Amino acid sequence: MFGKPKHLLSRVAASTVIRNATSSMIALVWLNLLSIMAIPIYIRILGVSEWGIVAACLSLQMIASFVDAGFSQIIPRWVAREAHNPAALRSYVKVFGKIYAVLALCIFVFIQSSAEYFAHHWFDIQANRADNLELAIRITCFQIFFQFLNSLAVGFWHGMQHQVTANVRTCFFGTLKHALTMIVLISLQAEAHIYASVFALVALIELLANGHRLRSSFIMDTSGKQHIVHIIPFLREVSMLSLGVLVGLMVSYIDRIVLSRSVTLDHFGIYSIIVSISMAFLQLQIPFTRAYFPVLVREFEKKSEISIKVMKKLTILILFSSVIPCITASLFADLILKIWLNNEFIVEVGSETLRMLLLAVAINSLYGCVYQALVASGKSRLVLQINVAALFAGMSVVALLRTSTGLNLGGMIWLATASTQLILGSVWLAWSHRRSCFSSLTAINR
Repeated sequence: MFGKPKHLLSRVAASTVIRNATSSMIALVWLNLLSIMAIPIYIRILGVSEWGIVAACLSLQMIASFVDAGFSQIIPRWVAREAHNPAALRSYVKVFGKIYAVLALCIFVFIQSSAEYFAHHWFDIQANRADNLELAIRITCFQIFFQFLNSLAVGFWHGMQHQVTANVRTCFFGTLKHALTMIVLISLQAEAHIYASVFALVALIELLANGHRLRSSFIMDTSGKQHIVHIIPFLREVSMLSLGVLVGLMVSYIDRIVLSRSVTLDHFGIYSIIVSISMAFLQLQIPFTRAYFPVLVREFEKKSEISIKVMKKLTILILFSSVIPCITASLFADLILKIWLNNEFIVEVGSETLRMLLLAVAINSLYGCVYQALVASGKSRLVLQINVAALFAGMSVVALLRTSTGLNLGGMIWLATASTQLILGSVWLAWSHRRSCFSSLTAINR
């Protein structure tokens, strides 16, 4: 009597996961193709030197990532937990919005006040071009401000399993940014600050449009009920996970931090191109991890554990969607750069580094499965411990090889940190599974 409704609900849940994963995969393919097609065009329009300024500005987005550490992953979790309570959902989103506004303002003030230092003292750039870099940084600061605020709406839609909405809007505005930027660069002036200005303008439009959609779509409850926001548990969870994610971001960005000081801006621009390819492959796992994350959260809420069966399904999907493509691409790294950019200098400088980064992405993709289970299970402290170990591994590589490896230092850092995370994460997963099996056997014996 009750079996059919349960089976029907299971089919609906599976359909939602498939739909969200499919839309995320389509969005991922489109955005990556957009980036792959756009970068060679930007290099031809701007030149390697001016592209180096753009790369330097884009690297400052890591500051927003550091500040956002934890929130971007905790908010979908809390939204998923309150998805069926409109009053609570409305209250939490209001609080989240205020937190994001304060953090965005702090980022804006920091970058604007530090623009002169970054341009004239941090990056290795000729003195006569430092002023151009400073102007581009100040304009990019507005783009970072708008994008940071926009991440709240994206996090909300992911928690509600409305990835289709988030993906469609992300693809639309991503396409608009590149199309409008290329038109303006060709029509007006091919300089980095023009690039930054157009991106900032479209980011503002995206923020306003998504904010309007968020306000009109999620507040479905008209009863006027008020919900007490338990902000202390939320902040406690965010503070612990934020610390772990913050260390994780240091792990992710240590290569760019070190290389921004140790190589010329032109070479740093080349490295940013190589990283963009690697990040495109890294994102191959996102459609499945995003689609499965709410499922993992709800399973843990019901059973206080995540079954090995679900983890096997996710791992198999990641293996075929990300790991195998990364390993295959690493074998043809030089050919990829040659066909894509048709620039012998970039091929010569970057092929070996790209090969190492792609192998590291394959390793990181496997750890991504474990990481989703860690976050869904609320293992914030363990995330922190694993990331601290990975950071130590990366810093050890820097200490040993900084003066002799050039761009390859970035690849070595990626390999060391990804391997450390996968090994420690796999140990936790195996240990937790054995403990669960032991608890089940003990219960049966009793």
